[in-house]
Amino acid sequence: MLNVANMGAGLAVFQGISPYILPGANLWVASLLTFLVSLPLVGVYTALMMRMPRTGGDYIWLSRKLHGGLGSVMGIAIAFNMPPFFALSAFFSVSAINSVLSEIGVLDNVPSLVNLSNNVFVNPYGRLTLTQELLIYGLSALAFIIIIGINIVKPRFGYSLTTWLGIFSSASLALGVIMLIHSGIAGTFHSAINDFITREGINESSYRGPVFSLPSTIYMIPYFASFAYIWLYAGPAVASEAKGSIKLNLLFASVLTAMMITVPFFVMDAIGGYTFNASLYPTFVYNFWTASIAVSPPIVQWVLGMGLIAWNFFVIAFGVVVFSRYVFAFSFDRVFPSFFAKLNRASSPYLAHVLDLVLTLIFLTIPLISVNGAESLYAYTPLAAIYLFLVGLTGVKVGREERNTGLLITSVLSSAFMAFLAYESVTNPFFGVISSGGINPIGTGYLISLVGSGVIIYFVASWLRRREGIRLNDVFQEIPPD
Repeated sequence: MLNVANMGAGLAVFQGISPYILPGANLWVASLLTFLVSLPLVGVYTALMMRMPRTGGDYIWLSRKLHGGLGSVMGIAIAFNMPPFFALSAFFSVSAINSVLSEIGVLDNVPSLVNLSNNVFVNPYGRLTLTQELLIYGLSALAFIIIIGINIVKPRFGYSLTTWLGIFSSASLALGVIMLIHSGIAGTFHSAINDFITREGINESSYRGPVFSLPSTIYMIPYFASFAYIWLYAGPAVASEAKGSIKLNLLFASVLTAMMITVPFFVMDAIGGYTFNASLYPTFVYNFWTASIAVSPPIVQWVLGMGLIAWNFFVIAFGVVVFSRYVFAFSFDRVFPSFFAKLNRASSPYLAHVLDLVLTLIFLTIPLISVNGAESLYAYTPLAAIYLFLVGLTGVKVGREERNTGLLITSVLSSAFMAFLAYESVTNPFFGVISSGGINPIGTGYLISLVGSGVIIYFVASWLRRREGIRLNDVFQEIPPD
């Protein structure tokens, strides 16, 4: 479930991908293709995790098998990207709450729900008053504090929270698929959706593009990759705590994710029709979740709505667990101060959790200043692609050392795909590095600050350890104990 949360299938079929559909792009086919081309990466991660199941996961592999300094810098950069991402997940969870309250209120004629969506749990993309912004910040911060507190009091409860949120979130997505299929069999899909569109005041524009275009479908692969399929670090980061076999950990999660993204998009096309969906996806209002709620009876509407909201907190719950393990690994290597590796009586790295809380609360203020600026913080895909390219190179090195042809070929294929994704994420305005007017200073500055933080921390740590008579590079010559 940590991996399923990491890949975020339920949010991918909300507003993550479908609004950006190109004419002729078949989303369920693109999802399958992305899953297939990401399998080499899954293979590399699985192979390295089996060889080095340690806290910190890919950071350990890079720093031990590729280069200590480079692994530290890039590991810190990736880890420091997590609190901003979780802050944005908490903040924009309000978008899901707003969508659920608004839709159910409109469909079931409940003015109080519509009032809540218009005045309290407002759309964060709109024009907000200071009171509304502070309320969103307070609710987001409260949710994060509760999850942090659970992990400090009892780490096992943090895992349990992630597990049960994942089960409920995934089950609600499956229920949404069932309701769509039922409406298609009953012949009520289009009437229910048209009623929803009318009540929401959406002006439907007819779609005149092709029904299928292979180039457009392939063009969507980086979207699916960056939003879901390449995020594999969760399970490996806590591999030393895993009980039993971890051989199928990533593969099973990837298959589940592929099903939870591909099947909903397939059912949407099979029931609604490609041209109907393509005309409404760009509105940002019509998507898998809103469609499944629209065709469901009131009780099921609430279950689906709570499921959509739960996906956001599911992502936060996994993140709190995983970020602390990276910080623990940095501290154990003496790249971070050693006190971050301290455990309380419940065996929780509580100071790492406190660091996570402080950073997240700081980054939660960014959406209050500028929603567009906050969205620029999603411009981490180039960094992730480069990081995963390095993981592929690590696999190549290990494969050559072991004369393992299978690992060598898998690693080369993975590195090639990551190089392609890095190029796409730098040149495509969707990923926030560039815009129609040129370089996006916020997105680009954010990436530079992440890597720069890693560089500064690594060199400061090296200087401090030399004063203590310790060569930091010597630390990276050994794999840490289990």
